Amino acid sequence: MSRRWSDRGILFLCIMFATGCAKKETAAPKSETAALLQGPQIVRDMVAAHGGIRAWRSAPTVAFEDQFDIPGQPPQVSRVVVEQARRRAYIDLPEASSSMSWDGEKAWSTNWQSPLPPRFLALLNYYFVDLPWLTQDPGVKLGEPSTGKLVGDPTEYTTVMMTFMPGTGDTPDDYYRLYIDPTSKQLKGCAYVVTYKALLPEGVTSTPEHIVVYDEMATVSGLLVPTRYTIYEGDAVYAKCTIRNWAFDRPFDEARMAMPQGATLDTSTP
Repeated sequence: MSRRWSDRGILFLCIMFATGCAKKETAAPKSETAALLQGPQIVRDMVAAHGGIRAWRSAPTVAFEDQFDIPGQPPQVSRVVVEQARRRAYIDLPEASSSMSWDGEKAWSTNWQSPLPPRFLALLNYYFVDLPWLTQDPGVKLGEPSTGKLVGDPTEYTTVMMTFMPGTGDTPDDYYRLYIDPTSKQLKGCAYVVTYKALLPEGVTSTPEHIVVYDEMATVSGLLVPTRYTIYEGDAVYAKCTIRNWAFDRPFDEARMAMPQGATLDTSTP
């Protein structure tokens, strides 16, 4: 596989799976009150606009199916289940008949065909679509509000930098710049970089910055979640994603946390 950034295949994969690069395994505290929410007021308002922290943290699991549509390629579907308390996870890729699991310390896979390591992918989709609430995780640092615009959108959004304290998760040098609607207080988009070492060419510390815009939202179990978003490279549409079958009460299959015979352990370097 080419290590050059001109290789659009691997670059897209880094873009598409950016949230896995910022995988933060530390689970959030179970008890919380509105007064204890961290960050500037606009972030606290954003959490409230998406349904509040209590309902999200009290959900035993977060489960959904997402589908990436890339021009010229078949749809890429993944089915994700994450245990909220310990942030353990498992993912099935039905088209490839492959699967992976993350037990909070190690990741393994069966019939894995992706060039991307399972550890990188473990919490990626979960992180990407749960950003409003994940701003309240331990180790998160939130900057002072500024302003900015998204691709083709004249709205002046309130922006907040989301960074991480050293030692937080696999890649604490990742960052997200949140774009929050000043009227609705909802998260409209984010900019991000990827710093997972195993995916980067030698001497490169991060991918270029890319933009995600959340195009459509829906309320599920009282929580406002994305159902469609678009990834941009510069001003160009790079890919679109549809998220469906959201659930916050699906049972967590404990059997998926036992590494089966024949599975492959992921030894990649974050």
